Amino acid sequence: MTKIFLKILVLILVSEACNAQVVFKSVEEVWGYADTHNISIRTAQYEAEKASLSKMQAYGSMLPQVSISGSYTDNTDIPTNIIDGSIFGAPGTYRVLKLGQQFVYTGSFNAQMDILNLQNIFNAQVAKRTEEMNRASLANIKKTTCQQVATQFYSYLLMLEAARLAGESESTADSVYQSVNNKFKEGAVSEANVDVAKLNMERTKQTYITAQYQMLTAKNNLKALLGMSLKDSLDIQSVLQENLASEEGKTFQEDPAVKFAYAQVRMAQSQYRAANGAFAPTLSIVYNNTSTQYDSIYRPGTNAVPWFPATFWSLRANLPIFTGGTRYYQSRKNKINYLESKEQFENTQKQSAINDENVRLSYMRSQAVLEKAKNVMELGFDNYIHVSYKYE
Repeated sequence: MTKIFLKILVLILVSEACNAQVVFKSVEEVWGYADTHNISIRTAQYEAEKASLSKMQAYGSMLPQVSISGSYTDNTDIPTNIIDGSIFGAPGTYRVLKLGQQFVYTGSFNAQMDILNLQNIFNAQVAKRTEEMNRASLANIKKTTCQQVATQFYSYLLMLEAARLAGESESTADSVYQSVNNKFKEGAVSEANVDVAKLNMERTKQTYITAQYQMLTAKNNLKALLGMSLKDSLDIQSVLQENLASEEGKTFQEDPAVKFAYAQVRMAQSQYRAANGAFAPTLSIVYNNTSTQYDSIYRPGTNAVPWFPATFWSLRANLPIFTGGTRYYQSRKNKINYLESKEQFENTQKQSAINDENVRLSYMRSQAVLEKAKNVMELGFDNYIHVSYKYE
């Protein structure tokens, strides 16, 4: 019975280990996983969602503001008032009276709407531009993350291939060394030949060890980009492809960094307008309806005593005359930010075009170097074989 239980436990643990393993067969699959697990992308998504809510909040501030309120007052000691006696036909004298009721109940309805408030309008535009900027930032972060993921993904495959080639070279170099060493014992070659063969063998071992550790490092870097822990299992079931040909004449898509810089320009422009809107007057309309009930006995919620209503409409205008120059300086700062963002946008456009051209040149160079590297590798193996045959 114990053996059966242990077998079941082992099967469960193996099953969980298999389920925890993440397998990727292409860089596109890694990109899809990073899109939902990379912390930078997740943070940018949260910021975009918050910006969207801030935009709705800014537009909501332009709607009418409606509120109701109520209050209850218990005058434990009714205030004393001094009244001129002339009211009662006794000039020159004063009477001390307590005016009011102990219990006061009040209910109020208030509505207010801005008819003219340029700052609220511009603030809504700023919120809209902020949302656009955050979405452009999200696209830019995705691009950067995909580049980092692809770098580590192909570095792993490159080191995997390098380790395989180094292993083959090591095997061949070891055969050459053994052959040379045997010939040295027979007196057919000098010790210098043995040292050269041994040196070549040690170099291939060094290359193999370096490729192995670089391969593990690339996998750990990939785990960090994918939001995985060091203990998580990551299996890459892919190989390097040598037939990656670029399409002639194909242009690059618009760089997300350029879109992000343009969104920054639009937001800075809206902030500048909002700062200037602070100089404009505001005009709002207010409606208020208040009812009050006075009673000498505590009996809320009854109509034993009448309610006394009070209603009014009002137009309120406000024009700040002097605020210590804060609005002026804020407007100046926002204007500088706007001019700065325009220059950064223009520079980003130029840099993006240069980067695209450098990528194209780098690809063409890599293709040419790859062909030469193949020839060098083939000649290297042929040389090992010829040396081996020679000593044999």
